[in-house]
Amino acid sequence: MSILLGLFFAAVWLSLPVLLLGLRRQIMESHTTLIRLEGRIARLEQQILHHQASANQSAESIDTVSGGIDGTVER
Repeated sequence: MSILLGLFFAAVWLSLPVLLLGLRRQIMESHTTLIRLEGRIARLEQQILHHQASANQSAESIDTVSGGIDGTVER
């Protein structure tokens, strides 16, 4: 019985580095993916801010009629 238990622990001990290296590889791949996604999100935020700024500039250049849609002031 102790021989079987020893063989089991030996198998676990020998397979542990392989499992840890595989886990490390997956963590590094996830980290790389997160860094790329962070860059993409930052670029999208910049595009949104640029579009908002250009929309605000074009909205400021439009003359509006005071008094609402029909041109009448509040009665």
